[in-house]
Amino acid sequence: MLELLIYPLLFVLVALVSGNNLSACSGAIISGRIVDRKTGISITILGYLAGFLLQGGLLTAGLNALMPTHSEALIVVALLIALVIFIISHLMRIPQSLSITFAMSLVGIGLAYGKPPNLNFVSNMIGFWILSSLLVVILVLIAMRLLHDSLSKSNIWNSVRNMKLILIVLSFLTAFVLGANTIGFLFASVSGLINATYAMAITLTAIFIGSILLSKGELNMIGSEILPLRYLNALVAQATSAIVVEIATLFSMPASNTQAFTASLYGAGLSYRTRLIRKRPMFIIILVWVSTATASLILGYLATLAIYHL
Repeated sequence: MLELLIYPLLFVLVALVSGNNLSACSGAIISGRIVDRKTGISITILGYLAGFLLQGGLLTAGLNALMPTHSEALIVVALLIALVIFIISHLMRIPQSLSITFAMSLVGIGLAYGKPPNLNFVSNMIGFWILSSLLVVILVLIAMRLLHDSLSKSNIWNSVRNMKLILIVLSFLTAFVLGANTIGFLFASVSGLINATYAMAITLTAIFIGSILLSKGELNMIGSEILPLRYLNALVAQATSAIVVEIATLFSMPASNTQAFTASLYGAGLSYRTRLIRKRPMFIIILVWVSTATASLILGYLATLAIYHL
C-alpha cells in the first residue's frame, strides 16, 4: 500500500523541484533577454535530463549516510514533509531547496527511529552549506571586480556577444548539476522501494511538466526582485553556483542550487558601487531556508515518533 503512495509523491516533488528551481538555471538568460522564456525552459529541461541520467547515481552514498535504514514508511514520511514545505514555498514564490529540506527530514527521521545518520557526514554537509555560501559571495565579489576592469579595456560589443553565448552554456550546466544533485538525490531515496522503470518514467515526465507549468513565480523572484540581472553578474553567478554544486555532487553530498545561485547574486550586487542588491527579498529567502530546514528536522523526528514509538 505504501509503495503506491510513493509514485504520486515522487511525481509531484520532482515537478515542484523542476519548476521551483528553474529560476536558478535559466532566470539569468530569460531576465537578461538573451533568450525567450520557452527557449530558456527548454535549455533547462535538457540540462536536468542530462545531469540526472549521467550523474544522478552519485547521490546514493550520501543518502545511505543520512538514512542507514531504508524503508517505505520512512521514505513516505520524508516525501510528505518535503511536499508540504515545497507547496508553501511555491505559493510564497520563494525558491526552495529540496536537498536541504529533504536531507534534514532524513536526519530527524533517523534520530527518532533509533538508527541515527552518520553524524560526521551530517556535520560536513551543514558546514558545506554555510561555508560555500560565504565563499561564493567572496569569490563572486572578487571575480566581478576583476572582470569589470578587464572588460572595460576590450571591445564592448564583442564582450557582450561572448557573454551571451557563455551564459547559455552556463544555464545548461547549472541545470545539469541540479538534475544530478537534487533530482538524483530524490530518485535515490525511492530506488529499491518501487519499480525502477516506473520510477524513471515518472521522474522524466515530472521534469517536463514541472519546468513548463510551475516556474513563473520563482523566475520573477530571482530574475528581477533580488537583483536586476546584467550579463556580467549573471555570468559570474551561474558559473560559481554550478561549480559549487558539482563539487558537492562528486562527494555525494546534497547541496542547494538556489542557495548557491542566490549567494552568487548577492556577491554580484555587492560588487557595484551603488549596491544594486535588494535586501528584503534576500532576507526573506534566507529566513525561509533556515526555518524550513529546522522545521523539516523537527517534523521528521515527531512524525517518526508518532508512527513507531507512541
